[in-house]
Amino acid sequence: MMPEPPRPALLWPVMPEPPRPALLWPMMPEPPRPALLWPMMPERQRAPGGRRHDGAAPLIVAHRGAWGAAPQNSLEAFERAIALGCGGIEIDVRRTADGRLAIVHDARVGGRPVARSQHRQIQARMKAGQAPLLEEVLDLVAGRLVLDVELKEDGYVAAVMATIARRLTPDRYVVTSFRDPVLAQVKRCVPEARTGLLLGARLRLRELDRRARQTGVDFLAPHVALASRGILHWAEARELPTWLWTVNDPRLLRRLRADARVMAVVTDKPERALSIFA
Repeated sequence: MMPEPPRPALLWPVMPEPPRPALLWPMMPEPPRPALLWPMMPERQRAPGGRRHDGAAPLIVAHRGAWGAAPQNSLEAFERAIALGCGGIEIDVRRTADGRLAIVHDARVGGRPVARSQHRQIQARMKAGQAPLLEEVLDLVAGRLVLDVELKEDGYVAAVMATIARRLTPDRYVVTSFRDPVLAQVKRCVPEARTGLLLGARLRLRELDRRARQTGVDFLAPHVALASRGILHWAEARELPTWLWTVNDPRLLRRLRADARVMAVVTDKPERALSIFA
């Protein structure tokens, strides 16, 4: 038998198709980028100073989900927020005595500390569907909206970030906290993660420069009462976007809709906010 001649180049298309070259990927449809992540977009695609583009509405973040007809911080409330068309949901993460990362707002449930209770005990003291696990929420929301993860305490930052990293890319979530050391740890665990410093109504503005610098946060998350006390001007001067919480008043929602310095509003009334921002 004669050896087979080399296969002519023109016949290669008959063989299995090679991997799609990188230059063709831009031709594939890309899901819309949530408004709150504008600071991560190229400079030419966002307004300076942490502002929204003219005419764009702030991102609506459902505070503990859309819980009017469902228990707050439940999978049902989160699913309802998605169905309404919210851009994000906010959740609270705590660690239980048996090492589970649960979605619970209060430090005590039924008079017992969450940190000293097992997960099943916490669920037994709450309404059906409440206190789901973090991984359950991540599986529910992945690719559907942006997740605002509030870390209530120190001590389990690395575990939370590892759990999130297995399911979400950094452009699909943010991490917020009142605790400066927690936010600094988040950055050490996942440098690409976007973090926000939560600020209560009683704020010492003179300390904020130091706190923002030491934590390396990407945005501020001030209480809505601070909007009338200069926090929006302060943040804009430092090119830090702002996410205001908890904004429920319809008149205030209308006013913030027109303020380009507000990147997102966290609200207990997502249906109201969606109607006003439409």
